[in-house]
Amino acid sequence: MVDFTLTDEQELLMEGIKECLERELPDGGESCYKTGEFPWKAWQALADNGFVGLGLPEEVGGTPCDMLTLAMANLTISRYGGPVACFYSMGIPTMYDLCEFGTQEQIDKYVKDYVQGGPPLALGISEPGTGSDVAGMQTSYVWDGDTAVINGGKHYTTCGAEAKAIIVMARDPQVENLHQAGTMFIVDVDTPGVRINKLPKMGHTDQPTSICEVFLSDVRVDRSTILGVEHNGFMQTMANFARERIANVSGVIATAINAFEDAAAYANQRVQFGQPIGRFQLIQEKIVNMAIKIDNMMNMLYKLAWKIDTNQNIRIDTGLAKLYCSRTVCEVLDDAIQVLAGIGIVGEHRVARYYIDTRACRIAGGTDEVMIFNTAPQILKRYR
Repeated sequence: MVDFTLTDEQELLMEGIKECLERELPDGGESCYKTGEFPWKAWQALADNGFVGLGLPEEVGGTPCDMLTLAMANLTISRYGGPVACFYSMGIPTMYDLCEFGTQEQIDKYVKDYVQGGPPLALGISEPGTGSDVAGMQTSYVWDGDTAVINGGKHYTTCGAEAKAIIVMARDPQVENLHQAGTMFIVDVDTPGVRINKLPKMGHTDQPTSICEVFLSDVRVDRSTILGVEHNGFMQTMANFARERIANVSGVIATAINAFEDAAAYANQRVQFGQPIGRFQLIQEKIVNMAIKIDNMMNMLYKLAWKIDTNQNIRIDTGLAKLYCSRTVCEVLDDAIQVLAGIGIVGEHRVARYYIDTRACRIAGGTDEVMIFNTAPQILKRYR
């Protein structure tokens, strides 16, 4: 029997994160989406309390933990932290990549700064002409002695304007096999030849965390900036894929829970035809369906974290969880908007922002179509 009950230590940890964020961001960070300013003070408070380093090794100032604890920490930060959740979700895969594949010099320079309240590294993989087709990337590098000269560009780079450096995937044009041609470089954003433009996002003219296009023109970096092993970039990307999926799934569940709670509370308060709308069966059906979907998503998250922590094969589970939760949170948000009705459409209700912002989860980090394309053959293989 698998018991997903959180331990007393885990409960205390989540309560500590919640209290920290409610103190520093009493409005849940909603004001940041109006001003376009990132709440650095709240992020620093998380770092000062040791929450930013969860899941990272002790030697870098982190606190090792199991995957369930990391998942619940990300869920809690996503529920109460507004834009700081983007930093934390980005740091889960990128900073662990640095700990696993980086040199001591790279770890000292970037990871310890992050644990102390600096921004995470951004990840430069998607390009204007290659999104889901990662192996088709055109950004390339050539060697000039011990200097790599990188040319190309990246697109949809999350936190590119806030990060101090970007993990850039570039290909060696001399290697024919595209999956063996990729190399990760850590490129400081102030390196000559790097230009970053902040892109507008659907529903926002400005936002507290950025999505950027990155131009790389004759960017010269030393061999010491390689992250891990040359030509092993694609394998390194896959190595910590589970952590990225944990961040994806727990983040959207947090959004679904917030929207559901707002809708349920409103259903008790809003009076029409002489009674609260929560007494009408059609509204009750929406409330029940939202609750079922959240329960299903939580069960998928628990199971995924448990299988990671017990070293089981999760290739199918990650695809199913990413696909189902990305779709289902959008269904929950749609029902929540329907319950909220006018106040969900007119004004500045957070569920309206969720409705716009969260649609990207079915594209970012692997589209629905790619999840199906990669997962279905693995399922069918079981029945050959």
